Amino acid sequence: MNANTNTNTTVVSRHTTSEGVVIWSRCACGRLQMALVPYGVDGKGLAAGGHDVHCPRCGR
Repeated sequence: MNANTNTNTTVVSRHTTSEGVVIWSRCACGRLQMALVPYGVDGKGLAAGGHDVHCPRCGR
């Protein structure tokens, strides 16, 4: 696992798929989040996961 001190997240898993790279990370508040970083310039990214409104990092 890789900790990112700039965003207070820890990368739990990173793997490639046919669409791009899927990154699972955990916020400092404990919430699990997923992001798809697509290959190429035409692909659209995707993000999913819970957001705690009380967390200054992942609250929206």
